[in-house]
Amino acid sequence: MRRLMDIRDAHTSTDAATKCHLLRLFKEVVSVQAPEFSDRQRKDAHKFLSAVLDQMRSLSSLLQEHAAGMGRRYTCPVEDHLVFRMENTRACKRCGVHSTRQEEFTNLSLDLVPGGSVDDMLQNYLMETELEFRCECGGQTSGQRSTFATLPKVLILHLKRFRFTPFYELRKADDLVRLQRDLVVSSEENVGCYSLVSAISHFGSIGAGHYICDSIHPDDSPDEPTDRWLTFNDSAVSETTGWSMCEKRQRTAYILFYRRQ
Repeated sequence: MRRLMDIRDAHTSTDAATKCHLLRLFKEVVSVQAPEFSDRQRKDAHKFLSAVLDQMRSLSSLLQEHAAGMGRRYTCPVEDHLVFRMENTRACKRCGVHSTRQEEFTNLSLDLVPGGSVDDMLQNYLMETELEFRCECGGQTSGQRSTFATLPKVLILHLKRFRFTPFYELRKADDLVRLQRDLVVSSEENVGCYSLVSAISHFGSIGAGHYICDSIHPDDSPDEPTDRWLTFNDSAVSETTGWSMCEKRQRTAYILFYRRQ
């Protein structure tokens, strides 16, 4: 957490060498509990993000205890902003008996819907699927459907840009996905309106390549008419717009960040 705050505090610095050093230190401390990131080989951005969020959540009870001892209060930023619950309902196709269970997530991994939009992919995730399940009535199949039980302040969507070939080789999928600036998501509690604020894109193949990030300008908000965005490509930062980003990244967008309005 200290290393992450060091990165935050250096955000406005123009010293690239210092920033690189802080990023390396952050990766080193993450690698203590996630040793797969300890070398200098190319790694998957979604796996790294998940590892960081899981580690931050694991520190929550310890930091709450320390804060209480200092007469202060600690709230886990992952729990407060990113965690949401999905409710899975399974119903027997023969007798209709159903059961429900809830599961916590910090992000959703969505299958590509070629030529479809982000909303199409999300609705595809929520569609009922059929699975083999032996019910007490003798039924052999059930339908399972997922719904949002709660909604997060920031919804992270991971686009699964990989698929297996007929020869079981994993390949990168460059299918076009229509990126949406706004999403409306319903849960059992309420409806949330979300705006796209950042996107991580991957260029290259499944085993090699390069990541860049596009993000809304820190002085702007999603509904600003100026539509100022920035593209972060290693040490190179350039100006762009959200609309331009959505057009250019349709085949490369990998992780999307939507902030609730």
